[in-house]
Amino acid sequence: MFFLIWGFKVRFKVLGSGTFFCPRCGGDRPFERRQAKRWFHLYYIPLIPASVLGEQIRCGVCQTSYTQDVLNRPTSGQLSALLIDAARGTVVHVLRTGSTESPAARAAAVHEIGKVGLPGYADENLSADLDVVPGDLSQLYAALGSQLADTGKESLLGAAARVALADGPLTDLERQVLVSTGASLGMTATHTAGVISVAEQAARA
Repeated sequence: MFFLIWGFKVRFKVLGSGTFFCPRCGGDRPFERRQAKRWFHLYYIPLIPASVLGEQIRCGVCQTSYTQDVLNRPTSGQLSALLIDAARGTVVHVLRTGSTESPAARAAAVHEIGKVGLPGYADENLSADLDVVPGDLSQLYAALGSQLADTGKESLLGAAARVALADGPLTDLERQVLVSTGASLGMTATHTAGVISVAEQAARA
């Protein structure tokens, strides 16, 4: 007896590759961008493409598949670079509102930026940043704020507060800049005030 074996089967085509943050693995992993297409098959041999079902991102390590939205999340490397840029920008911004020539404030600025991930950062680097860092950091904060946990936001704001306090109590303008920074990072007014208060208490100790 003759049996005709036919049907439809989904096959995948690799469209590209790269590195992304895999939620399941919890870190940066290689990925493949794959297109799913339904094929008509006869005797298990794909013959005719029927329809495109969509695209997916598949982790090269755990093999989990995601929608393309997963690529909107920055990789760990990208997030680290954003954090360093934000630290430099925030510290420079608060330093500009006080005294850019204060040895204590400059030393604190170099120290805080170095802790974030630039161990070779020095006073000459700070001088260069004072000349080039833009005054408006809203886009940078918007990109970073949604990705940082509360501890990361506290660390960034606390670093800026310590720099502002290095040469004495906060001025009204310095406090205003710190409050604005907290709001830009998505922190509540109470949360922001708490971080600033902790820094002030430490400075008085």
